Order: sequence, then C-alpha cells, then structure tokens
Amino acid sequence: MLITQRLIEASASKLGGDESHITLTSSPIYFSAVFGWSMSAVSAVMCAVVRMPLGGPHWSVFVKAFLLAAAIISCATVLTIRCVEQRRSGYAPVLLSTLAVIFLPCLAWLIGAATDIVAYPLLLGLVAFGARQVIAARDMPGSRFMLALTCGCVAGVGYFFVVNSKGYATVLTPEQAVVGTQHLDTLFHAAIANMLLKYGALSFGLDGLTPIKYHVLSHIWLGCLGIWLRVPTLDVYYIGAQIVAIPMLLFSLALAVHLLRPRKTGSDDGALITLVPLLLLFAADLWGWTSYLVSESYFVSIILLLLALPLLAEIAADEFRLRPSLQISGLVITGILIQLSKVSVGVIFWGGTGFLLWRQQGLTLRALIKLALPILLLVAPLAAIFSPDAGSYSRGFSPIRFVVDYPRGAWPNIAAHLVLLCAAAKVWLSGSARDRKIAETFVIIMVGCLLPALLLDIYDTAYYFVNVGTWGCIVFVSAYGPVIFGERGLRLLTPGIVIPAIVLVALATGEKRSSLKKVALQFEDLRTRVRTLNGEGVGTDIKTWQGLLELLAPGHPARAALADDVKRTSGAQAKQTLLSVGLAQDRHAAVFVPPDNSAYWSTYEDCRGDPFFVSAIIGVPLLKGLTPSALKCGLYSPPVYAPDASSAPTTDIQLCLRAAKSKLTTVIVLGAPTVARKIDCPRE
Repeated sequence: MLITQRLIEASASKLGGDESHITLTSSPIYFSAVFGWSMSAVSAVMCAVVRMPLGGPHWSVFVKAFLLAAAIISCATVLTIRCVEQRRSGYAPVLLSTLAVIFLPCLAWLIGAATDIVAYPLLLGLVAFGARQVIAARDMPGSRFMLALTCGCVAGVGYFFVVNSKGYATVLTPEQAVVGTQHLDTLFHAAIANMLLKYGALSFGLDGLTPIKYHVLSHIWLGCLGIWLRVPTLDVYYIGAQIVAIPMLLFSLALAVHLLRPRKTGSDDGALITLVPLLLLFAADLWGWTSYLVSESYFVSIILLLLALPLLAEIAADEFRLRPSLQISGLVITGILIQLSKVSVGVIFWGGTGFLLWRQQGLTLRALIKLALPILLLVAPLAAIFSPDAGSYSRGFSPIRFVVDYPRGAWPNIAAHLVLLCAAAKVWLSGSARDRKIAETFVIIMVGCLLPALLLDIYDTAYYFVNVGTWGCIVFVSAYGPVIFGERGLRLLTPGIVIPAIVLVALATGEKRSSLKKVALQFEDLRTRVRTLNGEGVGTDIKTWQGLLELLAPGHPARAALADDVKRTSGAQAKQTLLSVGLAQDRHAAVFVPPDNSAYWSTYEDCRGDPFFVSAIIGVPLLKGLTPSALKCGLYSPPVYAPDASSAPTTDIQLCLRAAKSKLTTVIVLGAPTVARKIDCPRE
C-alpha cells in the first residue's frame, strides 16, 4: 500500500506545474539505475541463451526475474528523489517500500499463482514510471545515459563469467546436480530452502525433518522466488543471484554512497558515484576472497545493510529525536531481516546502530541501559535460534588464528579497516557534527568486525565478520572522498580515468582474468562426466574459445546433445522416477534409498553430496539418508543426526515409524534408478 500511495502521489505531481519541473530534474542516482537495469537485463539474456537448448527454464522466467530487479531499482530510485532529495518525508519510506518490493515474491508462498494478479501491475508500473522519469530527466545528457547503459552491459557480461566460473550456483547447475559435479554448498542451501517452504521445517531433510540451526532469510527469499517463477529451487539459486541480487547489490552500494555524502559535497556526477565504489570493490577483490558473489545469505545481508546505511546517516542529523517513528520502524525491521539473513552482519549492524542512537541520546549510562536492553533482547535470541555457530563463539580466544590459517581472506580486509580508520579520523577532524557521528559509527562497525575475527576461535566464519568492514570502507571513502582528499585532489577524477582503472584492476585479478577459461572448462568437464557415466569415450580436448562458443552461441547443437546425454545418466533417471510418482507435489512423503542402490550412492564424485540429491533436487526429505556406513563417507552438514541415520536394510514398518516422527505418511523406496516402490503408512 505504501508503494502504491507513493506512485499515486508521483503521478499526481506531474499535473502540478512546478512540481513537474522538480520531478524531471536529473539526479546522480539515475546513472546507477540505468547501470543496474542494463546489468540485470544482460545477465538475463545470457542465462536464457545458455539454458534454452538445455531444456529450460522458459525464456519468460528470465524476463520475469529481470522485471523484479528492475522494479526494485525503480522503486528505490523514484522514492529517493521524491522523499530524500526533495526533502519530503526522509529515507524511511524509501527503505520500507524497497524492502516490500524485494520480498514481494514471498506472497507466492501464501497465495500461489494469484500473486501475479498483484505483482505484474505493480512491477510493470514501477519499471515504466522509473524508466520514464530517467528518460525525461532534463539535466542528464544523452552521453551519460549511454555511458551508464554501456557500463551496465559490460558489467553484466563480466559478472556472468566471474560468478559462473566460481562453480557454485551456475547456469549449468541443473545438469551438474544430477550427474554429481555440482558444488555441495549449493545443494546444502537448496535442501534447506525446500524443507522450509514445502514442509515448514528448518532442516536438511537427510533423515526426516531433523531440526537444525541456520539463518533462513536468503533461503526463504530464493525459495519464494522459485515458487513465483515456477522453477525448481536449484534453478532459482543461479537466476536469483545473477539476475536479481548482484545487480541489486551494486545499485545498493551506489545508493548508500550517494545518500551518505556530506550535504554540501562537490560533485554530483552519477557516473563517479557508481563507478568509484566499483573500482574500490575491484581493488579489494584483487587480493581477497569474493564470497559475496556466491554466498546467498551474505549477499542478501549486505544488500540489506547497504540499504539501511542512509537511514543511519539520517539519524545522525542534529534534529533527530528518539521516539516512535517510521525511522525507528525501518531500523527495527531491517535489523531483524539482516539478522535472519546473516547473524554476523546483523550483530555488527546492531552494534553500529546502538552506538549511534546512544550518541544521539548523550552518551549517558542511563541512555546506554535504555538502548542496550531492548537491542540485546532482540539480537541474542535471534542469534541463539538461527546461528549455526551458536555456542561456538564462547569456545575461547584464539588470537589471529584466522589471519594465520586464511591470510588471503584476512589481510585485504584488515588493510581496508586501516584505510577506513584513517578516513574516519580525517572526517572527524574536519567534518560537521553529522559527519563526525557517521565517522564514529563506522569506526564502531569496524571494531565490531575486527574483534570477533581476530580474537575468537571461529575459523573461516570470521570472514563474514571482517569483510563487512571492507564494505563499510568502500561506502565511507567513496562518500567522503572530497573531505578526505580535498576537492582539488579529486579534480582529475573523471569517468575517463576511473573506467580504465577498473579495467586494469580487473585484468590484474587472476579470478576475473581466468573466468572465461574456467566457464569453458566447466562445460567440458560436464560433458566428460556425462560420457563417463554413460560408458562412452571421453572425447577430445577443445580450446577455450571453442568451449565458449558451444556454451554461449544461441541454439548451438552441442548443448542440445548434452541435454539428451544427461537424460540417460542414472542420476537423471532417478530424478525422473521420483518425479513420476508425484513427489514434487506431495507434502507428506519421504524417500528411502537402500544401501544396495549403488548407482544412487555413487552419483557424486564427492560422496558427501549423495545424501542431498533428493532433498535438494526433488524437494523431499530422505529417511535414513546418510551414506551407508560401509562407504566411510563424511558429512557435509553439522553432526545433528542419530547414529542410525545412515542407509541400512530396513523393514516397511520401521520406515513408517521413522516417517511418523516427522508427520510423514508416505515412503517411496528407490531400489534402483528406474525402480520405485510406494509404502502407504497407517495414519495415527
């Protein structure tokens, strides 16, 4: 309703004389909007081109995903201009409305296909209004529009190769999953999403609905997106990330930089507001990890954090008063969502937010207690319930273990924190009261990132603390560049300088430079795996350019041939057998795979992936679904299962008793890839 109200007001303003002139004035954020739209569109086109000969999804699915991304960007753009730049109602309506559009697909979880009745008019209206406002902007030269369009298209192509080269959720995931080469992390998360949305249980589905602890928001969002798009969960993991989330991440980064800038800043060049943060991000990628591209929970939490930062800047104003308001509602809602997406990011966000509110209240003990108690009562239970590492943070101190064990993940982020500290000190010494408070808040965020990572015994989880500070550094340095370096020092900083710098840094980064070759190798490895499973010859090696041509050329017969070959593998046959008995729609069924079904238990090159085959691909829990003990295979999940959870010879009665513990009434016994037997268990 809030979004609809804003659009009605915007439409009315076009009839209002002077208001019309203001609405059509250009804004720096227009460049970011065009960049995000074009990046998402190119990603959608490339995914559709690759997938069509492989058997789907249908091209309309990719258009629908682009429509969501474009509508999110349009909503944030239009309302930023009306509510913030025109000083009408502040940033809180922008934040809450944007969140409403982001999570609009979750209606599909509640009302199914009827969601389209609400979604299509709203999304199309937002995109149409946003595009009209950008095109009609009087102060945006055509050259700037074309530059934004070109940069977005290039970013779409570049990120397509970088994301897919990492081998997590890729455009080849549907085939990789059934032949056993899919990265296990994607199976892990798809299984959680399936169990949440289909059974309402937080579980992996490896032995009934055994409960686990995990941050759930990204799984709910992607799972709901899959329901809305009408595609399997594994498909939506690459569609949601590449077409919706990554363009939205870069747009949110530019939006945060734009709205955090000092009120009397020098340049309003939208190109620099978009491209300078991208250059700094590429510089961080040069040596560090790029988990933000493949960790769904992390990139969702960072998007939410970036969207929330302008609200913190607004709260830092001298006129702010702590009272029930839309601002406080926005803080609480966003903070909870961040916490549900990634507990580490949520804890850091609440630390910075709590300090800023305390700073505004006067730094008294009474104010500290008044603020700390409700924040702790909110954060602590969420962390205890949803954090997979709950309880591990108190194991004890292990100073700099993360730095020693994972230097590549640690040092670039530590360097970014030092840069942030120096930049904040410069701003604090020369900035306004608002700027000082923002600088102090970012330092508190930095401390909240560094201390757990450097002191606690939390292994590689420390990255998801320390890297948050790198994002803070990028936003702060980009927003306060004129204050830090001086207007004169940045006079030569133009798009003509920044764009070549981005290209040079990208070419200097091994991960980006080799991404084309890695994508081509994935396609060839998939074909080799399929030939091996089908008992055929391995084939001859092909050159990188040839592999890319076969993967990307519209309608290339090599992909159609691969799709046919995949259907003959035992994994594809097992999938088809399970789907043929109606498991995809049955919410009270489970699957049991006997230990003598050797074809199933040898599907994955890494045997830890075999238990996830059913719960991740079919979306149905297993019973006694861990690998048979004779295979001596480890777990790719927390050790939450009973000793008898491994597959073993079991009677029908025993299976029904086990199914009853999870309130399941049907068991499908998959004896072979093409043989399934149904057990109807007696209802209690």
